[in-house]
Amino acid sequence: MGPVFTLGYGLSRSNPTQPQAFPLRVDNKSPRGWMSLSFQLRLDDEESYLTVHSSYCAIFADQGLESCLCHFDYERDKDRYTSAHVQVYGTSPALEVLNDKADHKRTLDKLHIPVGGKRFRPCIEDVIEFLINERLVDAHEGWEQRVEEGRARYRRSQLKAAMRRYPDVVEEYLRERERAEKGS
Repeated sequence: MGPVFTLGYGLSRSNPTQPQAFPLRVDNKSPRGWMSLSFQLRLDDEESYLTVHSSYCAIFADQGLESCLCHFDYERDKDRYTSAHVQVYGTSPALEVLNDKADHKRTLDKLHIPVGGKRFRPCIEDVIEFLINERLVDAHEGWEQRVEEGRARYRRSQLKAAMRRYPDVVEEYLRERERAEKGS
């Protein structure tokens, strides 16, 4: 693996690796929450494309980042759990019952809930849509179009990356499509 560099809010020459959280607000209104967002990037194994090595997107209720709602994580080539996952903070009566029956106790925030795997994980636009639709943050007029445009760019990029990794599947699809078009 080659060098890794970090992207995030508040990075500078004196602080190159520890992104700062930013307020979730529209205009000058008081923030309803805070987001901590960072991406670690590197070249892929062929050294041809920039790829995400890891990402972290956390939603907090406070500026001090002490009260976390959830965080969406991606860690390439993770061993023990799925590389793309969400961790949610809170309590769960169902988890308490499961813990009563187990010798290893887990808290909700320690569960790595899978969310789409390496290629089809949530993008930042999905998180933005979640926050707006659940009325956890306010939105600008026309946000839907901007979110959908960003999501489309992300999905196209992920699809192209999948196609590079699985050219045999692309060829198979094209052959099937050609047969279907000839048959109709």
